[in-house]
Parts: sequence; C-alpha cells; structure tokens
Amino acid sequence: MSVNPRLMSEQDLRDVTGFKVCSAQMRWFQRQFGLSPVQRADGRIILTWATFEALQAKRVGLVPGGFAAERPALIPLRRSA
Repeated sequence: MSVNPRLMSEQDLRDVTGFKVCSAQMRWFQRQFGLSPVQRADGRIILTWATFEALQAKRVGLVPGGFAAERPALIPLRRSA
C-alpha cells in the first residue's frame, strides 16, 4: 500500500463521509475516529489521504507493517477478596 500525501478534495470528503455540509463531516469524523480534523477559516476540513488511511488502519488495529498490534498482558491492581 502506497501512502498518498495528497489532500482530500471536497468531493473526496463527501464520498467518504456521505455528507456535503462541513459540520456534518466534522461530526462523522468525531463519531468514527474520536477526533476533529483541522479546518480552514471557512470551516472546510483539511486532511490528507495518508492521514485518513492511517486513521482507518488504527481503527482496525493494524500497525504500519500491516500486522495486528499485540495487546499487553493485563495485571490486576489488587486481588479480589
């Protein structure tokens, strides 16, 4: 998979989010990824394809090498009675 540093166009953002209005696109990113992308002064989102692809990979648990990240062993803080 090659990384694409190109900015997402307004049409790209509409295609990805399913929304035309910037505020609805922002809510979509908040729901899907838990973040608010950088915005221009007029409210339009500024996001590269590389960033979007990285967000998708993180969401499904992939690391840049393409393998699932191992979860560390959980150790209880205190023992139950």
